[in-house]
Amino acid sequence: IIFFALAFADMANAVPIGEIAESKGSSTIKRDKEAYTGEVGLGLQMNDNVVTGKGRLRLDFIDDTRVDITEHARLLIDDFVYDPNTGRGSLGLKATLGTVRYASGQIAKNSRQRVNIRTPSAKINVRGTDFIMVVDEIGGTMITLLPSCDISGSCVTGEIMVENDNGFVIMNQAFQSTIVKQSWTPPLK
Repeated sequence: IIFFALAFADMANAVPIGEIAESKGSSTIKRDKEAYTGEVGLGLQMNDNVVTGKGRLRLDFIDDTRVDITEHARLLIDDFVYDPNTGRGSLGLKATLGTVRYASGQIAKNSRQRVNIRTPSAKINVRGTDFIMVVDEIGGTMITLLPSCDISGSCVTGEIMVENDNGFVIMNQAFQSTIVKQSWTPPLK
């Protein structure tokens, strides 16, 4: 019995995997049976459900991954494991509605096969880059590859593979886009 009490105490005091870096308008972080207002500085944990109303959030993860979420969006932090000593780990997100921009951190640079982002109609395998996805009310998804630019203006473009059970496309040029209308239709070339 003591073991279970200690295990639950550890879970309640879990080390954050990131935090809300910017917040405008209304948003909520749903964790277990609790709901928290999406305020700057709130720590993020695995299995958090991020829901925006008339609001926007920027999530900064401890591996330098950045996720921007616009109004009326839903995102689940499925998986996040990171070893700062090696820069390796795994990251899984599920976007079910709205617009989400993803910018790669150390996990995508050092553990490319371990970053997977899902929508109701597609899975996106990230290979160290930035992209934006828009998920509509019926689960259709549009994904656009973006260049990654630093503060000096130097830009590079990585690569993503968008797939489902009926096909895939690989995008490796800035501003390439694909649309996946449903999970049973292949991504458009």
